[in-house]
Amino acid sequence: MLYLIGFFLLFIIILIVITLVVFKKSKAPSCPVDFDEKKEKTLSLDDLLKVLKTQKSDRSKIEETLEVMKTKFPFPENEKDANQYFEYVYFFAKNPLSTAKLIVQMQKELTSVNPKYAKQIEDFQMRGVEARKK
Repeated sequence: MLYLIGFFLLFIIILIVITLVVFKKSKAPSCPVDFDEKKEKTLSLDDLLKVLKTQKSDRSKIEETLEVMKTKFPFPENEKDANQYFEYVYFFAKNPLSTAKLIVQMQKELTSVNPKYAKQIEDFQMRGVEARKK
């Protein structure tokens, strides 16, 4: 009878060991995480154009695109490479959420940053405003 109790205790110990081995959670190696660093999403000119082309975007998003455009996207030296930049001006002026004050502000700010393209900026702005009327 004593050997039955011994086998029973041995069986319980083996079950405990097996459950500990099987269900033991392995800890992931810890790596330092920097919460202070905010990773900025890198915006492209295409992203700015997408915001302007969508009718459902907020006026605040449109104003943000203007800030990004004047600080991070200076017009290129070659006029052939500036087509996307002129598209930005056109769609900014064409967007129904852009007010007249905002369009004039866009034209002044982009012209001050890119004086070489002042005439083209004004032309594409006028095209965008005309497209709004249709």
